[in-house]
Amino acid sequence: MRKKTAILLSATLLTMVITTLLPATEPLFSNLTPDQKRSEDILAELVSFESTVEHPAETHRALQAMANRLRQAGFPDNDIQLVNPADDQFGLVVYYRGIAEKRPLLLLAHVDVVTATPDAWSFPPFTLGKQNGYYVGRGTEDNKAGVTQIISNFIRLKQEGWVPKRDLIAAISGDEETAGSVAQWLSGEGRELIDAEYAINSDAGYGEYSDSGERRAFWVQTSEKLYQTYQLTATNEGGHSSVPRPDNAIQDLATATTSLANYRFPIILNDGTRMQLRRAAAMYPKNIARDMLVLAENESDQDAAQNLSVKPAFNAMLRTTCVPTMLSGGHAENALPRDATVTVNCRILPGTPAVAVEKEIARLVSGQNITVKAIYQGLPSEASVLPDAILENIETLVEERWGDVPVIPNMSTGATDGLFYRNAGIPVYGISAIFGKPGDSRAHGLDERIGIQDFHESVAFWYQMLKTLGR
Repeated sequence: MRKKTAILLSATLLTMVITTLLPATEPLFSNLTPDQKRSEDILAELVSFESTVEHPAETHRALQAMANRLRQAGFPDNDIQLVNPADDQFGLVVYYRGIAEKRPLLLLAHVDVVTATPDAWSFPPFTLGKQNGYYVGRGTEDNKAGVTQIISNFIRLKQEGWVPKRDLIAAISGDEETAGSVAQWLSGEGRELIDAEYAINSDAGYGEYSDSGERRAFWVQTSEKLYQTYQLTATNEGGHSSVPRPDNAIQDLATATTSLANYRFPIILNDGTRMQLRRAAAMYPKNIARDMLVLAENESDQDAAQNLSVKPAFNAMLRTTCVPTMLSGGHAENALPRDATVTVNCRILPGTPAVAVEKEIARLVSGQNITVKAIYQGLPSEASVLPDAILENIETLVEERWGDVPVIPNMSTGATDGLFYRNAGIPVYGISAIFGKPGDSRAHGLDERIGIQDFHESVAFWYQMLKTLGR
């Protein structure tokens, strides 16, 4: 009897220790409406798949799971298509049929995520957790919440018997974080599957809280920079380090890199970034707001340009940027280097040809025995003009749900699947509708999370948006 009691006490103690070490969690399913419960179910299921580049079968399974949910909701098999444009690359195309009075509306999301190291996380990354008002798990923010916005609302609208005036087409890719081959194929060879008047991308745009927690902006992405990488290489005959020469490959490369670092590409605005400067000015102190308004009217104003360019976020919005990101050179500590290479990553403004940037870099380093080579040719993505009718619809929806929050177009300094569709002539507008504080994003990082209330409000916003834009 004593032995049994001791064992029970030991088990109890062990449980207490484990409970203390594990992060505190809350019940996943409580105080939710049926629609919210469905959305939470879908998000939890999506997070459970380790849909990374290392596990393509898991990506495939995640897409199949969403297809099964839609079939169970009444979507016919011929309106659900799993696509496989390349080995281990998968996507899902779903049609919500309307009466075809208007051209289709395309909806974009991706189910793949970046790798997560479980030992570094507070929670198991591929199990949906709930703590301190947040859902925690890999992909909660990027971009399984977006997949949920589409799938959950397709099911809800189907249950309600809603019939839009246009087809709604969901294109969910499985390799946005890597090759982008699904979106590239759908916007090219598979164009007939997704041909649409325009697209709404759940993987871009966002709502912004102020530091005090007030909603102060609703950003709609209208353009993306072009991702392009170059290698700058210096070569030399080398020699013994005891007899230095003036034409050292590493020194030559350092001089070239310094020349590039000191150069600023010209400021170029498009309709979207001009509107962004005008509409966002009220969010900033008076001196910054003044410069924003001045530059929106005259991008050649040097004072306003200089004042804004010292801030990295503004500088990235206003001009093409190129920055060294990797460095290699030399072969021995006692030998002069025969070669040295720096990798330079550029984010190029829409409308600026990559070849023009390459020529400008070559001009900057001319006379320094430097060769410039593009590692690959990036895909350009022209800015999408935001029509007044769409802008007014979004403004109305935002005001109805959140009050007087300005809707502001913005340009992403990164890239999404949207670039392939823009390049194919389909305008793309990024509307995630998920609010957060600047600098608080954990996408691709440890303990990725999304506010529970923010998530459910975004799903509800998408419900109203689909009904509005689909009419």
